Amino acid sequence: MSYVMDVSRNVRMLLMLLSVLFLSMLSRLIFSPLLVFIQKDLSLTGQQAGSLFLVITAGYSPGMLCSGFVSARLRHRGTIVLSLLLVAAGTFVAALSNTYIHILIGLWILGIGTGMYPPSGIASITAAVSEEKAGKALAVHELGPAIAFVVAPLLVAGLYSCLGWRMILGVVGLMNLGMAAFYYRHGIGGEGIGQPPHFSRIRAVAGKPELWYNFLLFCIALSSMQGLYSILPYYLITVKGLDPKGVNLLVGLSRTTGILTLLASGYMVDRFGSRFVLMLAFSVGGISTLFLVWATGTLLDLFVILQPALLSAFFPAGLLALSRIGSPESQNVTIALVINFAVLFGNGIVPSLLGWLADAGAIEIGFLSIGGAMLLMVLSLYRNRKYGAP
Repeated sequence: MSYVMDVSRNVRMLLMLLSVLFLSMLSRLIFSPLLVFIQKDLSLTGQQAGSLFLVITAGYSPGMLCSGFVSARLRHRGTIVLSLLLVAAGTFVAALSNTYIHILIGLWILGIGTGMYPPSGIASITAAVSEEKAGKALAVHELGPAIAFVVAPLLVAGLYSCLGWRMILGVVGLMNLGMAAFYYRHGIGGEGIGQPPHFSRIRAVAGKPELWYNFLLFCIALSSMQGLYSILPYYLITVKGLDPKGVNLLVGLSRTTGILTLLASGYMVDRFGSRFVLMLAFSVGGISTLFLVWATGTLLDLFVILQPALLSAFFPAGLLALSRIGSPESQNVTIALVINFAVLFGNGIVPSLLGWLADAGAIEIGFLSIGGAMLLMVLSLYRNRKYGAP
């Protein structure tokens, strides 16, 4: 009987944390399909438009690094509530902005809030479930971003004509406020206390070669999965000449494949190990990214759909490998270090560089570089047979 109750409690906890992660990701991703409209309304250059994502990650990084200090005082549960409140505040500021500087302030606050969540959310899950089921639990949790990738462009396609970009951001902010109140009253899990990222803990995990290898994997995966996503609608509209509404529907459709992949990825990770899953994901993602440059017409639509199809499987595999580095007590520090700087690179620097390349008329170089890097990592994973063994 107690086993059934524990399973039921863990399922409810996973669904709540999945919902929190969904809103956190939606609040960041919504700026991708809105980018063309924000750029026009605020008269931004391509480089300024791309830099919006860099500012989100400029907040994300200190938010994640400071999350250990916050969770040491508020526990993981309190940190999750604070994360939602900051995301809501940043979204409201961005929605009310009339200048480039004002929207940067809002996005920086939003970034701090989104950065606080991952260490506490992942630590709450791995503390509640057995190691044998950790892959499946993390796969369920990662449905949050996969669903957000689908919902963000579809939300814009469906609501922009009647609400505009400011009201859409307002709706997203209200959703975060509502979730913060709900989780504060009914949240499950997260009773653990985080560890501040003191220098001794950082030094202990930073000296491990596997941490740096995971960091490189996360940088490339996030560059392809989220960095390209940030600029993809802009690229398809301004470079490939596609209709804005059709682009948002196509990009939203393309991300449904990631949900299906995640449903199977937990089993695949537990059965075959992280290495096999990552090789498969990077192979399909890398080839598809290259063809986003070379393809046109129906073939282009096909590769837009195929490009993220297996990449979402990276995250359960990568997070499980990451959780095995260092002691369990320092897990949130390990996660914060790797994800923090990988997000800064993949979600911030890469879209900013792509925006700069767009102004120079050479955005295709960025797509080709990311696709090539993914295929090189397939070769590296093939040679690194000790990585991610089941």
